[in-house]
Amino acid sequence: MATQNKRKSTDSGKEKYKFQMTFGKENYRWMLIGLAIIAIGFILMVGNTDDIFNNAEVFETGEKSFSSTVKVTIAPIVVLLGFAVEVYSIFVKSSKSEDEPS
Repeated sequence: MATQNKRKSTDSGKEKYKFQMTFGKENYRWMLIGLAIIAIGFILMVGNTDDIFNNAEVFETGEKSFSSTVKVTIAPIVVLLGFAVEVYSIFVKSSKSEDEPS
């Protein structure tokens, strides 16, 4: 995931190449948060789909079970929110500027 941006730094006439990471700690923290949100969304989707689509009692009585709402509506929204956090983690600027030496 890291690109090797070579940056010359001179110390007493010697040339050293310093490798600079593309993402900072903040980016990786947001990526882990996004992965956790996506995992929670998929965990919410787990279960037997028979109780959602093939349960005749639910359709006859008109009652809507909580599990069908969670599996069909809320879980995909949570997964999409996790992907949005992942995109944000790519675009968020690191607190350390590129011009500053580390």
